[in-house]
This record gives sequence, C-alpha cells and structure tokens, in this order.
Amino acid sequence: MNQPARFSRMEPELRKANLIEATLVCLKRYGFQGASIRKISAEAGVSVGLISHHYSGKDELVAQAYNAITGRVMGLLREAMAQASSSARERFSAFFRASFSDDMLDPQLLDAWLAFWGAMKTAEAINLAHDRSYGEYRDELRNILNDLAIEAGWQAFDADLAAIALSALLDGLWLESGLNPGTFTPAQGIVMCEAWVDGLQAGGHQRFRR
Repeated sequence: MNQPARFSRMEPELRKANLIEATLVCLKRYGFQGASIRKISAEAGVSVGLISHHYSGKDELVAQAYNAITGRVMGLLREAMAQASSSARERFSAFFRASFSDDMLDPQLLDAWLAFWGAMKTAEAINLAHDRSYGEYRDELRNILNDLAIEAGWQAFDADLAAIALSALLDGLWLESGLNPGTFTPAQGIVMCEAWVDGLQAGGHQRFRR
C-alpha cells in the first residue's frame, strides 16, 4: 500500500521512466492487446489516474515506450560510431559490431519490438513512433553511405535507396538471430553486413543510381 506514495514523490522524469519500464514488462507478458492501463498501473505500483495525468491513453504510453527503446538503440549505435575513426568504412564496421552486440541481441529487446510491430496497424501513435524511429535509423545509414560515396568519388549514387536495402538486411538478420539464434553467430552476422558493403565498393554502388 505504501508503494504509490513512494512513487508519487519521484521526480516527473523518473515517474515516466518507471511507467515505461512497467509498460515493457506488460507488453512482454500480455502482448499489446492484453497490456491494459490497469495492468500497467499495477505493475508500476501507481494509480490509473496517475497514468492518465501523464498520458492520454495506452497508445500514447506504448508509443513513448517505443521511443525510449529506439532511443537506447540509437544511443548504442552512435556511441560505437563515435569511437571509430573518421572514415566511413570504419564507422560502418563499428555500426555492424554494435548491431550484433549482446545489448542489441537481448531477448527482451526482441520481445518488446515484436509487441510494437504488432500494434502498429491498430494504433496511430505507435505507427507514428515507428515512422520517426525508422527514419532516424535510416538517416544514420544514409549519412555513412553518402560519406562513403564522397570518399570513393561515386557519381549519382542514390544513398537513400541503398540505406533502405541495408536497413532491410540488418533488420532481417537481427530478427532471424532473435527468433532462431542457432542459424548464425553474431560474428557471422557482422561478416554478412561487411560483405554487403564490400560488394558496394567493388561495383555494386552502380546499381544504386539516381
């Protein structure tokens, strides 16, 4: 009975962080349809009214949880690239290593992502969160691809199209690794992504022309 009172004394940002973590737990446990505001409030140890104070409803709360997860993912990727050299190729290698790190292959992350994807078609707020996060992710790939093209002197290279192709490869490998970890190792996942960029540098870039 004392838990809500303790929570009410938390700073607003800490309250929201606690609610988001409770939302992720409920999404994993019940799925999107079963993760009601009442269940989330019970998991967080707060009243339903407190959730309503911060969010308009479950869709907005789940969308914020989506934003929080994608923020963590982008933070890991950007930190890895920041530690690499300034060359585009080295930044790609750092991006791939981070993409197949233990943090990124955490089964709980996959569970949350599957719940988000399942909710996209029925919840506009979650669909918008996905569009924003996917755009941010693709922008990172496009920026490195543009730098790679400039360093190599490629003419009329369509970095947008190439970023779509590479993100599809990364998403597919990440999903397959999460669902069937025995299919390939993280090291092999990195090799496949490196080979894609090697192929681009060996002449494949001519397939991506504006």
